[in-house]
Amino acid sequence: MSSESPSAPGETPNRNQDRDGPVEPLHNGDDRQPGIADRDSTDRPAAPEIETSSSSRSRRRRNLILVILLLFVAAAAAVPGWSYLSSYEDTDDAQVDGHIIAVSSRINGTIAHVYVIDTQPVHAGQLLAEIDPDDYVVAVEGARARLAQTKAQVESAKADYQTALNKVSQDEATRAKAEYDVPRLAILAAQGAARREDYQESLRIAKVARATVDADRAGANAALKNIGSREAAVAMAQAELDQALLNYGYTKITAPMSGVIGKKSVEPGQRVQPGESLLAVVPLDDVWVTANFKENQLRRMRPGQPVDIHVDALGRTFKGHVDGLGSASGERFSLLPPENATGNYVKVVQRIPVRIDLAPGQNINHRLVPGMSVEPTVWLK
Repeated sequence: MSSESPSAPGETPNRNQDRDGPVEPLHNGDDRQPGIADRDSTDRPAAPEIETSSSSRSRRRRNLILVILLLFVAAAAAVPGWSYLSSYEDTDDAQVDGHIIAVSSRINGTIAHVYVIDTQPVHAGQLLAEIDPDDYVVAVEGARARLAQTKAQVESAKADYQTALNKVSQDEATRAKAEYDVPRLAILAAQGAARREDYQESLRIAKVARATVDADRAGANAALKNIGSREAAVAMAQAELDQALLNYGYTKITAPMSGVIGKKSVEPGQRVQPGESLLAVVPLDDVWVTANFKENQLRRMRPGQPVDIHVDALGRTFKGHVDGLGSASGERFSLLPPENATGNYVKVVQRIPVRIDLAPGQNINHRLVPGMSVEPTVWLK
């Protein structure tokens, strides 16, 4: 019979019971050897660190990809942006320019009437002011009287010349008769039919007749020259009359061309002198823009390039084109141009005036006036 005792009812047989020998007891506490379950439990604390490292690498990868995409986008936008920024030149140192015609008096006198005021539109030839004409009416009448007198003197000189010519003709006849008698009396005296004294007398008479004719011719020439002198006096008197008429016409001061009145300083009763400025006429049909660009902005600027002209006062952009570049910088046209050959030199970027013409029909309502500030943009491409 086996020495093994049967298991108690309800108990599970122990596997160690099948082995030969005693059953080794299980170790408790710290002496227990780690099993598979124990190794899994020891590895579990390292899992969060692995997940953190993996997510950090993912974020860095995403950031790198985002930076690369941003660089590509910036490069793609930089090319057209740079192309646009380099396609134009602009400045705010620009203004509208135009002709300002100073109207002055050409004679002295007292202003009798003024017919215009500031900002009034006028047309060419319109009467602006009038100088008292009384003194110049008298001058015209005096010049006409002198002209009539010199013309009468010309007629008198012509009559004297005609008289001298008649006398020359008469003395020519006397001389011819005297010269005819000389040979006739010479023959008769040789034949004894005439006295020797008569022959001698005929010689004397012929000589006197020739001298008289010469004197008459000289008188006729002098009378002819006198006519020329009198005619010159007539021309001078005519010129004086013309000048008197011009001065009389200058008493009426008219507009030299169509435009708008400005800088009016003349008043009735004012005494004016020749060359004194009375007012100005600004023709607003002919205005342009003078833009002072820096010299390093002119590298690609050429005549004919289109221009956008923004006017702050009107809140509007006008169209135009570059007409031409200035022949010198603004400083060279100044009253005291700089002299860089003396003293310490500091380089200063100069500005060159550029003329910009407006496109036709841009200033029909005459809103652009000289002096307005504008901002032109020249398109270089």
